[in-house]
Amino acid sequence: MILNPFGAVEIVADEDGWTFAVGARFVGPDEWIANRPGPGHYWFSRGVLLDAFAAAADDAGLLLDFQVNRFYERQVTEVVRVEDDPKNWRLKYDRFTAMVLMDATTEFVEAGLLAHRGNGGSYDYRLALPAASRG
Repeated sequence: MILNPFGAVEIVADEDGWTFAVGARFVGPDEWIANRPGPGHYWFSRGVLLDAFAAAADDAGLLLDFQVNRFYERQVTEVVRVEDDPKNWRLKYDRFTAMVLMDATTEFVEAGLLAHRGNGGSYDYRLALPAASRG
């Protein structure tokens, strides 16, 4: 069991190596966006990352060979971009950003919003929804 802001969570792994919160189900980006947590004090900064994960995922909700620095500089940049930003403006990836992103992805796995697995040189991620989201 893992304790986090959402309570105690049991994490499991399936036969394909995906690690995720018990009861979570894999989804594509459209279903994920429609059913994930909404804005709120705790999720304010995390909402940017949730939007960026949705933008980075393929139609099946997969983010294979996830490169966190590229994700931050591409998808996160696009989520926070405003119309006054120069066309070539990009967020800069650094050590602090790496720690924040690792904390967030761990929280998302524990919340049932992401699954992950190692693939040798990096990680794969997969969009998921927690058991409580079942309709």
